[in-house]
Amino acid sequence: MNLAVLIERLRGLLRPVGVSDAGAAVSVLLRFEGHDLKLLLVKRAENPSDPWSGDMAFPGGKRHAKDRDLWETVLRETLEEIGIELCDCCFLGTLDISTSNVAPMLGVLPFVFFCEETPEIKLSEELVSYIWASIEQLRRSKGNTLVHKGTVPAFKIEREVVWGLTYRMLENLLTILDKAAVEMSS
Repeated sequence: MNLAVLIERLRGLLRPVGVSDAGAAVSVLLRFEGHDLKLLLVKRAENPSDPWSGDMAFPGGKRHAKDRDLWETVLRETLEEIGIELCDCCFLGTLDISTSNVAPMLGVLPFVFFCEETPEIKLSEELVSYIWASIEQLRRSKGNTLVHKGTVPAFKIEREVVWGLTYRMLENLLTILDKAAVEMSS
C-alpha cells in the first residue's frame, strides 16, 4: 500500500475542520506497523461518575469554556489523556459527528491523524491501558456481544470489547478506509 496515496485519499474523503456545535472531540490516531494500519484505542478507568467508565474509547473529551474551538479541545484532551502533542502527527480530517446513547445531546467530533513514528503514550489517571489495534483485526472481529445494556454490535480486540459510541465512530472510519482502498485500486 502506497502510504502517500492513502493519506491523500483519506484527506479527500474526510471532512475539513469547520464550525461545529459538537460538545466534545476525540483523536483517532493511525500509524503503520510494517504493512498493517493500526489505530490507538484507550481503556477508561473505572469511575462511577463517568458514564463511559471501563469502556474502550478514543482519547478525548468535552470542550471547556476556555477552548476557542474543537481543534483546541482535541489538542488539549489528547495531551492530557495520553501525553501526545498532536502537532507531531499529520492531521487528515474529521469523521462525522457521533452521539452517544448515554448523552444524546453531546455530539462528539472525531479528528483523524496519521503518526509517522509510534508516539510515546503517557496515560493519565483517567485511563488504565491502551492498544494499537490492527484495522484488519478489527474487521475480522466484528460481531455482537453482551454488555450490561444487552446484546450490541461490537469489535473484539485482544480481550477488550469496543461498542457503543466508539463502535459507531470506527464503523464510519472503516467505511472511509474502504472507499480509499477502492479509489487506490481503480
